[in-house]
Amino acid sequence: MKHTSFSFPDWINDFIPADELFAQAYDGIADTQRAWMKTAIARLFDWYGPRKDTSGHVTRIWDAGFKTRTAYEVVDFAVVLFDGSLQSPARLLAALVPALAGGVKNVLAIRVSAQPPWREALLTGLELAGQELVVDMTDVQVRRLFNELRDSNHTGAVTVLGPKAAVIKSSELQAASRLSFWRPRFSRAATVWMDKTAPFDLETLAFIHPDIIFSVFGAECEMPTDNFSYEGADFGDCLNALIDVAYLPDARLPDALNRAKLILGPGQEGCWIWPDLHPEHFQFHTTAWTLGG
Repeated sequence: MKHTSFSFPDWINDFIPADELFAQAYDGIADTQRAWMKTAIARLFDWYGPRKDTSGHVTRIWDAGFKTRTAYEVVDFAVVLFDGSLQSPARLLAALVPALAGGVKNVLAIRVSAQPPWREALLTGLELAGQELVVDMTDVQVRRLFNELRDSNHTGAVTVLGPKAAVIKSSELQAASRLSFWRPRFSRAATVWMDKTAPFDLETLAFIHPDIIFSVFGAECEMPTDNFSYEGADFGDCLNALIDVAYLPDARLPDALNRAKLILGPGQEGCWIWPDLHPEHFQFHTTAWTLGG
């Protein structure tokens, strides 16, 4: 089904961070923190694949006298677009690994319009995942790239994290039929229930998500950083405070399954998944209806 090979334009290579920056970042991350990121990557690969089929089709003949054919093929490229507001390696990996596990051969990670230095955990997470092509661009440079990608007529999947990155997704690009865009609708807040028999590692949560506001309930404990606050021992209050994400022990799951988009238990502090980022996002789909059987 492929007609021409794809590669990202050569000019983006001017915006790849220096190898020394990756090396310094790796050395700056503790072994236990790297282990958490490796665990997150492994579990994402378990969840999403890795896929061994790159294309397929299904033909059906219907009693009503018509025939349908549906076909899919892995997209030519994937782009993970994020901005400086994203500081979480786990949430970045949860956007990147599905493309890798889905069999996309050309994957690009772009940090857009970010003035502060790279957080070491982000660079290390990208390196541990085996992501080779990482660039730092202004929004003008990113718009140029996406215009070229659109005009190439190749198929692509774009995952967008952060408000500054989201502005790149203009109405013109959104209308490009061979590019698929996905962006999470999650608040940057989470509730945590601390159970004495199954506590969470708050220090790890603080490392993994320095950009999330955590409201902690249950057993009193020391808060690791300023983005954590203790809110009391009432589980009802914990449920009422829940917006999208909850950290709960297994025994508390039944009360929250219909309230939260994502629930993570003890032992999953370093992990994340975007529940509505599906493998199909990284495939180009075609449907045909014809008459006859």
